[in-house]
Amino acid sequence: MKLDKKTVVDLIERKVKKILVYFYDAWCSGTKVNIKEDFVLSDELTKLDLSSSPFEVYIEKKDFDKFNWAIITKTITADHTWKEKVRYIFSNEKVKDRCGCGSSFSFEKKKPQIDMEKLKNLKNNFKK
Repeated sequence: MKLDKKTVVDLIERKVKKILVYFYDAWCSGTKVNIKEDFVLSDELTKLDLSSSPFEVYIEKKDFDKFNWAIITKTITADHTWKEKVRYIFSNEKVKDRCGCGSSFSFEKKKPQIDMEKLKNLKNNFKK
């Protein structure tokens, strides 16, 4: 796993000793990635062996294979209230689907859900 340079510099400057990189359920494509600095170590977590990292990086054991060759990039965007919002973009070859803004993703290709009743109603309405 690799973090973008700005994120690494920020963590070093703030003297962060350990981080947790984790997935959570979210919006469009189903999954997002985030970074936590304040967390309790548990048996469900494993430390990644990033020899060049000046801080310890932990992930959930169940997600270990998803972090192989992953790149995590921090972006800052404005939300609907014009306040800055930090998002992380997760990239690797295991991502099969992604939302329009790029922050939400899925490890499997999702089939579009089609409401056949709505489709039938639309079709009938356009016939008139």
